[in-house]
Amino acid sequence: MFQLVGQSDEIKWPVKVAFVDGSGKTIPKTFVAHFPRLPQSEIDEIVKRARASDESDSADDKLTDDELAKKVLVGWEEVTDDQGQPVEFSPAMRDKLLEIFPVRPSVISAWFESVSGQKRKN
Repeated sequence: MFQLVGQSDEIKWPVKVAFVDGSGKTIPKTFVAHFPRLPQSEIDEIVKRARASDESDSADDKLTDDELAKKVLVGWEEVTDDQGQPVEFSPAMRDKLLEIFPVRPSVISAWFESVSGQKRKN
């Protein structure tokens, strides 16, 4: 049975980040992102603006990667500091995390996976 009520406000989804060390070796890291459960109309608008960013030089409709990542990353689990202590989510810490390459594109890819219904790979 499908219920219209009782949906959570957030979706928890794994974000896989492939870091490359100094020798060129890929080191996979994963954390759990909290994404907002957006209405379909808002998802459609994000997709439209993301496509406009790829196809147009007009600044009016463009959706930057930074803007999208900040909009969809509203919490996390399994993010730790260099001493293994959990890092509490805050907008400032989110912004700091998103500045570490390749975290931002990994978050965006994970969000698109979460809304497209693609199955998670273990």
